[in-house]
Amino acid sequence: MLFLVICQVVGGTLIAISWIPQVLQAIKGKTAHQVDLKPLSFLFVGTVLVEVYSVFLALQGEAVTLFVTNTIQLIVVTILISIVFWAVPADKPAEVKERISRTS
Repeated sequence: MLFLVICQVVGGTLIAISWIPQVLQAIKGKTAHQVDLKPLSFLFVGTVLVEVYSVFLALQGEAVTLFVTNTIQLIVVTILISIVFWAVPADKPAEVKERISRTS
């Protein structure tokens, strides 16, 4: 049983923090054009549904680790979605630069 709890804590934590580099890249680069909202939206909805389930289990004293790691993931994904919608200015079209022909 302890092995399963350790697997859930380690696995859940790795999944939850895997989005942190994406969040930092969006903040640092002040752009979110590389973030696709479709899979992120599915991830958000799925995380919310699992969070509801994990709250139910945690209130019964079971699977508290699932609640903790899923809550971390929900926070990180919510931050990333917030960055895409509000915190990052809309991407401007790239300026067209003249190409220098090497054959001339």
